[in-house]
Amino acid sequence: MPFVRARLRLIVAALFTLYFLLYPGSLTLVALDRVPVWGTWMGGALLILQGAVAGLWLAANFGRRGAVAAAWVLALAWLVEHVGATTGFPFGAYSYTDVLQPQILGVVPLAIPFAWLLIVTAAIGVGELALGRDGTPARAARRVSATKVLTAAAFALLLDVTIEPFAVHINRYWVWSEGPAAGYYGIPASNFAAWFVTSLLLSWVVLRAKARAPAEGRLFWPWLPVALYLANLTMFVVVNLVRGQATAAAIGGLILLPLAGHWALPRLARRLRGLGQESGA
Repeated sequence: MPFVRARLRLIVAALFTLYFLLYPGSLTLVALDRVPVWGTWMGGALLILQGAVAGLWLAANFGRRGAVAAAWVLALAWLVEHVGATTGFPFGAYSYTDVLQPQILGVVPLAIPFAWLLIVTAAIGVGELALGRDGTPARAARRVSATKVLTAAAFALLLDVTIEPFAVHINRYWVWSEGPAAGYYGIPASNFAAWFVTSLLLSWVVLRAKARAPAEGRLFWPWLPVALYLANLTMFVVVNLVRGQATAAAIGGLILLPLAGHWALPRLARRLRGLGQESGA
C-alpha cells in the first residue's frame, strides 16, 4: 500500500504541474476571447484534469476510502446532472451545449462529474482552512460534523455563483430555458438551492471517507485543495471582469481576497521568519 500511495503522489504531482503550466495561457485566452475553434475542447480537458488531480489526491492521502469516495462523487454527480438535464429537477430547466465533449449517454458531458469532484474536494479544503484555529488547512477529521459539511457546501455554492455566469455566457457550456431575464444572469434561484443541497451530499461523502480512513501521518500536499479553489476562483473573477460581468467578478473578488490573505499571509510570515533565522545564523 505505501508503494501504491507513493506512485499516486507522483501522478498527482505530475498532473498538477501540467495544470500549473497550462493555467496562465488558458486564463489569458479565455479572458481575451482568443480561444481558437480547434481549442474549444481544452476547457473540458482542464476540468477533467483538475477533477483527476482531486480524486487521486484523495486516494493518495486516504487510501481505498479516498478512492471510493471519489468514485461515489463522480457517480452521484453524473446521476444528479442527468436527471436535472432531462427533467429540469432539481436545478431548473437547462441543457448542455455541444461545447463540452464527450457526453455520457448524449446528455451530460464527461467533464461535469469531474468538475463536481474538483469543486467539492476544493471546497472541503477551504472549509477546513476557514474552521482551522491556527490558520492552516486542518488534518483529516476523525468526526464528521454538521458545521464542516455546511461550511464545505457553502464554499461550493459561493464558487458556483461565479462559475455560472462564466459557464453560461462566456464558455457557453449550458443554456437555461428561462431566458435572459430570469434570475441572476438568467440563472434561476432553484439552481443555487439545488447546488447547495447536492454539495451537502457530496461533501458528506468525502468528509465521511476522510474521517474513517486510517491515520497515515502527515498529509501529502495538504494545501492542494485550497490552491485549486483559489486558482479557479481567480480565473472566474478575472474573466468575468474582463468580459464585462462586473457583478459576478465583484462577488468572486469579495470571496477571493480575504480567503487568499487568510491562506497566504501566515505562510509568507513563516517563510520570512525562516529566512531571517537563516541569515542571522
